[in-house]
Amino acid sequence: MDETDSLFVTIDKVIRLSRLKELEFIMSSDQTERVREIRAALRRLEPGPYLIGTGPSTVGIITLDDQEIVLGRPPTVLEPPSASAPDYWATDTLYFVPREVSRKHARIALRAVNGGSCHILLDLHSTCGTFVNDRQVDPNGTGIVLKHGDVISLGPSRTSTYVYYEATSTDLDVP
Repeated sequence: MDETDSLFVTIDKVIRLSRLKELEFIMSSDQTERVREIRAALRRLEPGPYLIGTGPSTVGIITLDDQEIVLGRPPTVLEPPSASAPDYWATDTLYFVPREVSRKHARIALRAVNGGSCHILLDLHSTCGTFVNDRQVDPNGTGIVLKHGDVISLGPSRTSTYVYYEATSTDLDVP
């Protein structure tokens, strides 16, 4: 093994250790405290629909106030740049190559229905599929209407995940 191979082994080791440390941090904290922090954060949201990023590469809160958003990932160093980028990136490029998330993976669109509106999740012919509550979204279909609490996964492993969350005005009133 030469010096270059040794550096690659070091990079691999640092990647694995950083992920283990993150998992160790989560598992060593109290679930009651973690849930309290989640509750406190989500109760501060203005009423409306959100995606709550729950995977290691999707953590964050996305406001769904636009007509539609595209979920995907940035190009890797092995891919040519895109003419357009998704609105929100799930950086699932473990070891510098993509695992399950396509560059343009899924779209969430606001649709008028029966005098109201709803959000529809559409798969954009992704390589590994899009799932709602473990049910695969048909890339040739009309999409799936999202409901409060639905778990969205970009790929079957449930690594790059979101929860569809509808904050209400009563959430703001609860301590």
